[in-house]
Parts: sequence; structure tokens; C-alpha cells
Amino acid sequence: MSESTRREMIAQSAAGLAWLASLGIPDAAWARQGGEEPVTLTDYTDAFRIMASEATPRVRCVDLRQLTTWATPNDEHYAFGQTTSPEVDAATYRLRVGGFVKTPLEFTLDQLKARRDRRDEAVTLECSGNSTRPNRMAGLLSNGVWTGVGLKSILEEAGLTHEAREVLFLGLDLEKEKKFQAGNREYAAPHGRAIHLLDALHPDTMLAFALNGQPIPRDQGFPVRLLVPGWYGMTQVKWLGRIEVLDRRYEGQHQVRNYLSLRSVATPDGPMWLDTSISKNRLKSIVARVTRTMRGTDWQYRIAGPAWGGQTPIKAVEVSVDGGPWQAATIDAPPASAARLPNRAKYGWVLWSFTTANLTPGTHTVVSRAIDAQGRVQPTKAERDAEIASGREDNSQWTREIRVEA
Repeated sequence: MSESTRREMIAQSAAGLAWLASLGIPDAAWARQGGEEPVTLTDYTDAFRIMASEATPRVRCVDLRQLTTWATPNDEHYAFGQTTSPEVDAATYRLRVGGFVKTPLEFTLDQLKARRDRRDEAVTLECSGNSTRPNRMAGLLSNGVWTGVGLKSILEEAGLTHEAREVLFLGLDLEKEKKFQAGNREYAAPHGRAIHLLDALHPDTMLAFALNGQPIPRDQGFPVRLLVPGWYGMTQVKWLGRIEVLDRRYEGQHQVRNYLSLRSVATPDGPMWLDTSISKNRLKSIVARVTRTMRGTDWQYRIAGPAWGGQTPIKAVEVSVDGGPWQAATIDAPPASAARLPNRAKYGWVLWSFTTANLTPGTHTVVSRAIDAQGRVQPTKAERDAEIASGREDNSQWTREIRVEA
């Protein structure tokens, strides 16, 4: 780390701690409050690791059993990197904008921070490969408030030519191009992802340089990353070094050979399966944490978790215990500091809870489902598999098993 980068991080630390406090982030990740006692989720095994890999790809999971705050603390935020996280010097960093633009641009980090459209945006990020496998336990998921500037104003300042079709975002990290190899020679290219011009010009698409009031951690893309709220994590290119406006499709390996799903499309002749790129988040909720508190002579059980809808707000969350009827959960309001954001935390998850007192000693099942503002309901596994064929984008209901002690 350079001396200038170190000074910047020290200078922002006090403000960052105040910001974290405003979001309700405690010093300890596990906040045991009012005699609350955790109930065992039996589907966690020794296979689960928070840091699944120190190498490449680098994977860090969140232990959702410790979900007690609306914003994920920066040092606990999930990480998934296709490459080694590069060390970037803030003092020498440059973001370059080129391609089919009238005026190529270049920005220092300070110049980006000083732009007039600087703003905060609450965003839930989820890896499209987030799964309930024993080694992941849906832990590739986090929520926080990002600070950055609008991409639209930068593209307008550069001036798009009439040929512009897509906007490509290239990181400062390099990865091996698996398709192109000749003899013993290996080709390396910047990790990249492109989005359609209309998505790039969306007023909420931004270039972020801070998370929860502090500089973005290295594994999250310091000093600058792309942020497309409501989209899966693979689009949010980290360590952003170059923006290239293209006149055609970008066909990097993670664009057209990796992050794809087969989707069912209705036709007069029946369903037709089409290969499509992964993009926007699918409606989802998770039972993350179960606790109990003694009330008089009886235990009261609290089932809780997050729910998020990509670009559509959550309307309701329902819970079923032991296969019983769906019952309405209570949805918490976001912290006041987040609710005052321009989009009122539209892209952030909501935290919900459901309380019951009727759990006898032994094993029980609990499951949640989210309902969004358009009336869509989080699907069962069978319903999801009938719509999409992929190991990624799994937003099906996740039935959890718990063990209640006497």
C-alpha cells in the first residue's frame, strides 16, 4: 500500500466508523441481545468455510447465522474473484474512457470523487453462483451503502458516437483466456463485462469508490468498481481501469462462454429453451437465523432473514413451519440513514422476522418465500427448474431444518 493510499484510509476512518454506526453495525458480528439464544440449523456441516479459498478464484462467504445488521460490515462482505486481487495505488490510479466516443477521457480518483453527481446507493450484491451447497450455504451475499458517481454523466461528457452499442468495463486484473492458446503460450486479458448502452445510461448505474462510508476494500475492487444496482455480482467489475464503448457485442469468456443460463420461453408449439446472459437478480428470500428467548415459562422462537428483488421492491415475506400454512412475516424498515437515500434503499435487501411459540423439542423445518411489488412469488425448486436450467441464478425456496432442545 502506498503512503498516499494509507493516509487517505486513515483520514476517512473516523467518518467511516460514524457511518457504520448510523447503519446499526455493532462491533461484534454476533449481537446476542435480550437473552436471545441461537437455535441449531442442522444443514450446516464441517464443509462450510467462511474463507473457502485464499488463492484464485478467491472465495469468501458470509455466515448468515450471524445476520444481525442491515448493512454487512466491510470486513465480512462476501468476495468472489476470478483473478488475484491486484494492489492499486490510489495516487497513480487512472480511469480511462475511450472507444466510440467523441472525446476520450481520463480521471484520477480525486477527480471522480469531486464530480457533482456524487451520491450514495444501498445495494444488495449476490453472486449468480450463490448456492445452498454445504460449502457455500448461500453465503455469497451482502448488503451495504455504496458511494460513487453516475456513469451516465461521464458517457455524456465523452460524447457517444452513432456507432455505440455496448459499454465494456475492464478491470486492472488479468486472467488467462482459455480459448486462445498456441503451443506453450498463454494469452492473458483484462477481466471484463459489457452491458447494453441503455443499461449503461440508466440513471442508477454508477462507479463506486466507497462502501459503508469507507474506501472499498481491496477484495471488493479498490479503488473503483462498476455498480449496476439490481444485477448479479459478475457484472459489477472490480478494480475498474478502462471503459470502452463498442460498436458490437463483447465476447469475452465470462460474457458468452460462462455466465449463461438456459431459459424456457413459451411458444405455440410448447416451451423453447434459449441460452441467455445472466443479468438482473431474481426475487429471493432466505431463512438465515433462528433464535429463541424465554418469555415467562415458555420459549418464543424468532425466524429471520433477508429478502431482495433486484430492481423490484419486496412487498411481503411469508413463512411456513413444518409444512404448515404460509404466514405473514414482519418486514423491518431500513435504518433512518438508509431510508433517506435518494432511492430510499430501493436496491437493498429488507430484513424480516416471524415469531412462533409452538415448537416442541426435536427437528423442525422452516422455509420462507418473498413476494414483490408486481405480485411475483419466489418459486419452489420445481417451479424454478421449469423456468430456468442452470446451476446459477437459483432463487428457489430453501427449506431449512432446525433442532430444538428441550
